[in-house]
Amino acid sequence: MRVLLRGGPGDGQVVSGGGETVAWRACLYELTTERSCRQGVDLRVYRHRADCCEVHGRGAEDRCE
Repeated sequence: MRVLLRGGPGDGQVVSGGGETVAWRACLYELTTERSCRQGVDLRVYRHRADCCEVHGRGAEDRCE
């Protein structure tokens, strides 16, 4: 399934994914109830996690690029 990413470094990207979360590069995106239409295709919208880019309490491998 193709999904649309909103917010963060991947804003506007259309990627393959599904489920509760989607990973794009080093960022995590969470499923929302929103939908968006791109080129006639209905896409589910995933929002950038608010804590994704925070340095405190997370490992370096989990930080956004």
